[in-house]
Amino acid sequence: MNLGDGEEGEFSIPTEMVDNLYELSGGVDKYKGVIMAVSSEKGKPLIYSKFDCGMTEFALMKALENHLTSSSSAPDPREESNDL
Repeated sequence: MNLGDGEEGEFSIPTEMVDNLYELSGGVDKYKGVIMAVSSEKGKPLIYSKFDCGMTEFALMKALENHLTSSSSAPDPREESNDL
């Protein structure tokens, strides 16, 4: 997690919030985990993550990879021409 490694006064997500999201992601004997990507006020990417096991970490990272790959190959709606 990027918690507490930023500059003094720079944006960061409180540890308690990441922990709460993690707890909401599943029950006691369930696979649970969370990955969050946010941007600081200065544009620095911050990645927060917490997993219950390596399998959950792998599954979430693979799902995120697939999502980013598919969204980057999709046509950009801003680049569509208006054929009117």
